[in-house]
Amino acid sequence: MKKIHGTGRVLRPVPDSTCGRGWRRAVKSSYSGGPSIQGADRVLRLALAGLSGPDHLMSFVLQLPRQAVLILLLVFFGALCTSSLIPAMGYFIVEGLKQEPWQIGLYTGLVAPLTMVVNRTFGEKLDGAVAVKPLLLISILAYMAMALLLAAIPDFLVLVLAGAPIMAVANGATSTEFTYGRLYAERTGLDIAEYNAWLRMVVSLAWVIGPSMTFILFDLAGFRVAYLISAGFAVIWLVLWHLGVPGDFRAPQRQRGAAGLEGIDWPILLAAFTCTLFAVGNVLFTAAMPLYYVKEVGLPGYTPGLSLSFKCIVEVIAIFLAARIAARFGSRTVLYGASLLAVVTFLLFTQISSVLHVVILSAIEGLYYGLFAGVAISFVQSYAPDKPGRATALYMNGLFLGSFIGSVSMGLIASAFDFRTVVFVAAGSGLAVLVALSQLRPPRSAT
Repeated sequence: MKKIHGTGRVLRPVPDSTCGRGWRRAVKSSYSGGPSIQGADRVLRLALAGLSGPDHLMSFVLQLPRQAVLILLLVFFGALCTSSLIPAMGYFIVEGLKQEPWQIGLYTGLVAPLTMVVNRTFGEKLDGAVAVKPLLLISILAYMAMALLLAAIPDFLVLVLAGAPIMAVANGATSTEFTYGRLYAERTGLDIAEYNAWLRMVVSLAWVIGPSMTFILFDLAGFRVAYLISAGFAVIWLVLWHLGVPGDFRAPQRQRGAAGLEGIDWPILLAAFTCTLFAVGNVLFTAAMPLYYVKEVGLPGYTPGLSLSFKCIVEVIAIFLAARIAARFGSRTVLYGASLLAVVTFLLFTQISSVLHVVILSAIEGLYYGLFAGVAISFVQSYAPDKPGRATALYMNGLFLGSFIGSVSMGLIASAFDFRTVVFVAAGSGLAVLVALSQLRPPRSAT
């Protein structure tokens, strides 16, 4: 291992691979598309084997400079804040504001498209060399305003007319932070794919903590206190913003591509669409899962929580493994493996009859989703290496769109058929990912 003094850059060699020697070629291979679906079985075997993951992960995090750790903390507390509001909003609308369940769609139907507009706008500004710090400050202040608004004025009309646009601006923080992390890794010579995996992992950890914390506070202290505590967490987020984001940090000036390349970039749109399909399947199953387990299969009431716990534990591990596998076989091969595993797992979920079946399949579900989450952002960014802001915005918008489609579709499918049918449709989304990946050509090399 070699450190370049005065720059904070750490060069870490990786073992020889089919893509060449040295860490630069290994990183490049994760963007090259890699082997096709025929290598997916190797991905699954390597993921299950672990690839000596824990030692490698500890060595990686211990080598991170202070700034890189601050960015991880910034992303973690940002995700902790947003995850404390988003999942509980439907419950708050029905139980706190005494509205009908269908009215949840009025709020989410506004937040989702507005968030996509915010992500796209912020991404373009970041690619245009606008400083990261003021854009992120706008989102953090919007989050604080949203939490205080919910605590002070619990009114549904105010929530829809004022809260929805404010929350959309707050949601822009995640895309901005991911872009910042990518730019920082690029500037300091960190392994981009692996650092992206760390960023994605801390988001997953935050989403394990945030929603459960909010529901506990709802039960123990009420809605107002819970939202005031959420606003308090935003103060920590603001402190980390002050410490972790230099005032002049911005994307480097890059050469604009040829005029013909400035139109619709179909490859990156298709890459983002694969993320949408993954999100559709995940949300379909996650939303249907509690009622499917308890109402249709007849399992105990604690089964959904147990299922999520096992999924989240394995997911975090798989996120790290995904970056290493992608360095050897390419991000596309990892996504092929994840989609195949998703199809098989969801089909097996339709045949469960015991809690043991659920535990085993939930662990495999965490493996498939962790493999996807660990490489998806790097995969999309590889199609626009000179525009990381736009690529990250497309990635986030793909997830938001998939979540919106999945949550709406779940209710319609379950009403027309049953929750088991929803699980079959989730498996179908995995097949759609395979088709999309087969039509996607490898990204152009960065110039």
